[in-house]
Amino acid sequence: MSTHEEDALSWAGDDDRLTTGSPQSAKRDAGGVSSVNAPHAAGESASPEAPSGLSSVALVGFGIFGGVYLLFSVAWLITALRNPTEILDPLGNAMFQLGLWSAVASPAIWFGAVLYLGRNRTVASKLLFLLLGVAVLIPWPYVAWAG
Repeated sequence: MSTHEEDALSWAGDDDRLTTGSPQSAKRDAGGVSSVNAPHAAGESASPEAPSGLSSVALVGFGIFGGVYLLFSVAWLITALRNPTEILDPLGNAMFQLGLWSAVASPAIWFGAVLYLGRNRTVASKLLFLLLGVAVLIPWPYVAWAG
């Protein structure tokens, strides 16, 4: 029978989890090695579907590019809000406005597309495509106006 102190350190269902052989269980085989992490047969490695996670450098790189793209979106937004251009032709004006607001959304679309469509690519290729996007999406009207 367990004491009150031992009951405070356990959750309901802990005993069930330890006996089911779930990956989170702390069940050990006879050799003292966790049966979850041990290879199934001699010479086999761990499952190839195991998530490998991103390195710290990759996460920092994605964060820096995300910040640059956010700044680009803000610069395009300032350009769109301060634009005094008015075209007399209604269709031409509508197309101009559509292009201007597409420019505001394009950095976020590019960043999301690279991460979503490149999910099976290497980190280096994703960072290369993000660098290409930085070169393509520079808000030149804002740079010319601010400079």
